[in-house]
Amino acid sequence: MTKQLNIRDQAVWIMLVVITLIFSFAVENFATFGNFITILRQVAIIGILAMGMSFVLIAGGIDLSVGSTLALVGMVTALAMTTYQLPIEVAFILGLMIGIAIGAVNGIMVTITNMSPLIMTLGMSYVARGLAYMTNNGYPVYELPPSIKVIGQGYIFDTIPVPVVITAVIIILGTFVFNKTHLGRQIYALGGNSEAARLSGIAINQVRILAYMISGGLAAVAGIVMMSRVNSGQPLAGNGLEMDALIACVVGGISVQGGQGKAVGVIGGMFVMGVLANGMAIAGLSDYQQMVVKGGVLILVVAVDSYSRTGSLMGWLRQGK
Repeated sequence: MTKQLNIRDQAVWIMLVVITLIFSFAVENFATFGNFITILRQVAIIGILAMGMSFVLIAGGIDLSVGSTLALVGMVTALAMTTYQLPIEVAFILGLMIGIAIGAVNGIMVTITNMSPLIMTLGMSYVARGLAYMTNNGYPVYELPPSIKVIGQGYIFDTIPVPVVITAVIIILGTFVFNKTHLGRQIYALGGNSEAARLSGIAINQVRILAYMISGGLAAVAGIVMMSRVNSGQPLAGNGLEMDALIACVVGGISVQGGQGKAVGVIGGMFVMGVLANGMAIAGLSDYQQMVVKGGVLILVVAVDSYSRTGSLMGWLRQGK
C-alpha cells in the first residue's frame, strides 16, 4: 500500500513534466516566460479551491458548491463595497462569513440527514448560483475600489503575481494542518474509516462539518481574489471551477474514496490543470474540446485510483461477487 501511495504521489509530477514537454515542442509561444506567468495567475484560483476541497475529499466527502460559492461571495462583497459603501475590510469579512456559512450548512446537512455529499453540495451549488444572480438582478457589479486591484492583479517584485503568493501561503498552511495538527490526523482517520474513528473517540460529526467549513471559507477567499482579478462581481464567475479543483485534487493523489492523499499534491495537480488548459487554449482547442479532455483525465485518474486499491484485475473482479 505504501509503495502504491508513493507511486501516486510521483505520478502527478511525471504527468506535469510530460504535458509540459509535449506543449513546449508542439505549441508555438507556449514555452515563454510571459506564458509561464500567465499560467501562474491562472492556477492560483484553482489551487485555493482545490486546497479547500482536499479537506473534504480526505474526510470522505465531496464539495461541488465551491464554484458557485466563489460567485456569490464575489457578488456580495462587491455590492457591500459599492452599493452599501461598507469598508473594504468589513466587506471581505462578510464574504468570508458567507463562504464559511455555506460550508457549515453543507456539513450539517450531510451529517444530520446522512444525505449523499454529492447530492447535497450539487443542490447547494444551484442555490448559491441562484443567489449570486439575485443579488444584483443578474447584472455584474462594477466600479470597485481601486485599492483592491492589487489582490488579484498585483505583483511581488514586479514578477510574482499576488494571487500566487496567496495560494502558496494557503497551501503551506493546509499542509501544516494535515501533517502537524490533531485536526489533520482526525480528518485522515475519518476518511479512512469513519466507524473506527468514532470508536477511537473522534467527534466525527464536528470534524466533518469543520472540513466543509474550511472548504467554504477557502472558496470565499478564491471569490475575493477572482473579484479583484476581474475588477468586478460576476454572477457567472467560477462556473465549472469546481470540476477543475476536483480534477486537480485527484490528479495530485488525493483519493475520492477518502483517507488518502497529501495536500502538497494539490500543487502538482493545479499545475497539471493550468498547463493543460493553457496549452489547449494556445493550440486553438475550443472550450467544448477542452471539457472532453478534462473529463477524460478525471475518469482515467479516478479509475486508476480505484483499481490501485484492489491491487490486481482479479481482485477488482472478485469485488463484484
